[in-house]
Amino acid sequence: MLQILIEGFILGLSTGTICLMTCAPIYLPYLISEDRKLSKSILTVVEISAGRFFSYLAFGAVAGYAGAQIGSIDRELFTSIAYILLSAYLVLSAVRTRKKEKKCHIPGVTRFTKSAFLLGVLTGISFCPAFLIALSKAVNLGGAFSGMMLFLGFFFGTSVFLMPLAFVSQFSKINKMKLIAQFASIFIAVWFTFSGVKGLIHTYEHKKLEDQPGRIVEAFHPHKPIIVFSSEENKEYFTAVRDSSAIYHHNKVHFLLYDDSAVDTLNTSDYVLFVDSSLLEDKRIEKNLEKFDYFFIESGYPITRMLNFLRVYTFKTQEQVHWEFKIEK
Repeated sequence: MLQILIEGFILGLSTGTICLMTCAPIYLPYLISEDRKLSKSILTVVEISAGRFFSYLAFGAVAGYAGAQIGSIDRELFTSIAYILLSAYLVLSAVRTRKKEKKCHIPGVTRFTKSAFLLGVLTGISFCPAFLIALSKAVNLGGAFSGMMLFLGFFFGTSVFLMPLAFVSQFSKINKMKLIAQFASIFIAVWFTFSGVKGLIHTYEHKKLEDQPGRIVEAFHPHKPIIVFSSEENKEYFTAVRDSSAIYHHNKVHFLLYDDSAVDTLNTSDYVLFVDSSLLEDKRIEKNLEKFDYFFIESGYPITRMLNFLRVYTFKTQEQVHWEFKIEK
């Protein structure tokens, strides 16, 4: 268990900058929007961290226990709801601090935003890239306690990057900075609301597709391994495709240099293939792969754009999905 805890800590350190970039735009406006002494700011960051700690342990336990049963569409629904709740928190927090600054009556509905712990809980359940990496590791471990230990280490590793935010909060002593922070909270809330509503719409559309005849193909379905087939010439690019895909996928992402024997080793069609489109020069390849769901990718195609497309869209089909990502000329 100590090894798992250390692995989680190292993972937190290695992804801490991603965590900082994701959470700092949320935490900084909250910390700067009202006057706090340095000791109070440190205490607030500790309270936020306690909320994250609670969420991480809960998710670590669920991920370790449920394993690959946590589907990506369920994650999207959960994240969308969390985004909307976080937006409401940020807006009400901005209202509360504005009223407090003007010495006006503070509406009762806004008072719960004094709890930085709740902000930590809400940000702790948002599926940012760093969180997804940790979630994937916890799923692979299996076992609720193992998942909790991994996320415990992950929490301490990422906290190293978040604690210095307490010192930045001292900008709240500048009156104009407080006003800017309050407006920033509103702007961020609008963005999270947009993202949350968009996610709910996508979840609803996905549910409607499930009720129609045919099969749903999801590139990052947790039960379907991904295999990246590359030519020797484009090996470096497709290695990057494999590594980037692994961030979003619970199952293992394999990399293989293509040849006929490599396809023969696949004893089931229950794979999703990412295939170097330069291999199409061999006319036999499409026939060899016809029973699989595959995506032909032209070397050099923007990897982030492709992965974002595959994360958002699913395919409804009676046959296999055969899709191509080509660089626009």
